[in-house]
Amino acid sequence: MSALQISLETPSDDRVVILLGGELDLATAPELQESLRSVESNDALGLVVLDLRKLQFIDSSGLRVVIGADSRARKSGRRLVLVRGGEAVHRVFRLTLLDQRLEFVDDPREIRESSRE
Repeated sequence: MSALQISLETPSDDRVVILLGGELDLATAPELQESLRSVESNDALGLVVLDLRKLQFIDSSGLRVVIGADSRARKSGRRLVLVRGGEAVHRVFRLTLLDQRLEFVDDPREIRESSRE
């Protein structure tokens, strides 16, 4: 079992990048939830990027945290963008059809400042 690694980058006042590594599951989902709630308290924040490229595993508990973050972002006028993880991680999003609801990019450089296209 691999613990969840969370690191934050703030390239600008209105953008935060949350880099995830390891496993996002029942045991570790509360850690991500806490990190998300902390960054969401910044009223100037317009974009939250969840970088899943180093995530090895995600289960339904992790999905629930991501869905909650997306819902809160939509309600507050923010964007949540996910950087696509490896095949094992992205398969979970495909199987649940969340790949059609959530905004994914392959590379964070693809993210435009404008709203969803």
